[in-house]
Amino acid sequence: MNKELTIEELNEKLKTLLNKLEDKSTPLDQALEIYKEAALTLEECYKSLDKAKGQLLDVNEEIEKIRAGRGEL
Repeated sequence: MNKELTIEELNEKLKTLLNKLEDKSTPLDQALEIYKEAALTLEECYKSLDKAKGQLLDVNEEIEKIRAGRGEL
């Protein structure tokens, strides 16, 4: 079972992968695999941020409903 990584964990993973890519001793074939993994990790970062954005929008919608019910603008 794969555990979904937090945005902080994904960020750390990206930093590690980028450090490996910057290492001039990394062979090209390995660098290509690292690059591919970094691209997939970045995609997961975007998904995590999109999910958080959706949650914030949901919370803001609930706040607006509460405020509207109280006659506040």
